[in-house]
Amino acid sequence: MLDVVPQLPGQSAAAALRETAEVALAADNLGYRRFWLDEQHGVRGVGGAAPAVIAAVLAARTDRIRLGAGGLPLTNHRPLVVAEQFAALAAAYPSRIDLGVAVLEPDAHATFQERLDELCGLLQDGTPGAGSGDVRLALAGPPPPVFVLADDPGTAAAAAVRGLPLFVAHHRAPAVTAAAVAAYREQFESNGRPYLALTVGVVAADSDEEALARFAEYVRVSSRLAAAGPDASSAELVALLRPALTAPERALAERLREDPGHVVGSRTTVASRLGTLVAETAADEVMLVPLAFDGLIRSAILRTVAAGLTKVVRTGGRPLAATA
Repeated sequence: MLDVVPQLPGQSAAAALRETAEVALAADNLGYRRFWLDEQHGVRGVGGAAPAVIAAVLAARTDRIRLGAGGLPLTNHRPLVVAEQFAALAAAYPSRIDLGVAVLEPDAHATFQERLDELCGLLQDGTPGAGSGDVRLALAGPPPPVFVLADDPGTAAAAAVRGLPLFVAHHRAPAVTAAAVAAYREQFESNGRPYLALTVGVVAADSDEEALARFAEYVRVSSRLAAAGPDASSAELVALLRPALTAPERALAERLREDPGHVVGSRTTVASRLGTLVAETAADEVMLVPLAFDGLIRSAILRTVAAGLTKVVRTGGRPLAATA
């Protein structure tokens, strides 16, 4: 699950972290493979600004599931600092740490690729490469795998030429998924095989109607937070969220449900649509982005999807590696 540590106005940071920890524990118990944390800053309703720190908290609470960053903006961080943080995590939790990096600014691809090479050199060899002085990576050991999260063909190609696994941000930019997948497969140059995963926004429930209701609640909250003025106080935001769902908000949810990056429906609907997406892209893995602020609902979504995919596998469909 690509999680942002949702934190609603009026909710304490401790409570938001506890909820995310409970969701990670649910994912671990359900047999999911990964639980990644997105890095975002200054976004209302989002508390996941420090993925390395939160990954350490969650790794201590779980037993098996892999923890890591999903889309750490490498152009915002020194590669040495990132490498040291995740090398320390990998030393503390062997074989359980992932490092996913991304580029945010469209004109920063050259800088991103330079920093990606420096990061990979530090993790693989303990040094950033020739001409970098006597810099050495602290706590160097078996390195965590590096993944690239992309929402454009250029970043996908950068992953391909370096032989790195790719996560396409289908939940955020579905219109470019096909081009990003094509660029990755066409330019993959390592001796191994490409590894492709897709992120998908998902709301699953016992019925299509219940799933739409859950999605509408997510749209209600997220749209109101986005529309609030920049100087709105916490009390004002709490008051803004208090009124019930409106007809225009439900209509907006019905339109957004058709977004190709979203899968909203019953366990049967979700399993079918995920299976179709995997068949169309030949993806090796699907990473879920549960569209809910409430931790109990995020956990319920994971349980419902797991039940639906188990049924698909048992009835002879192509096995799906659905990760949270």
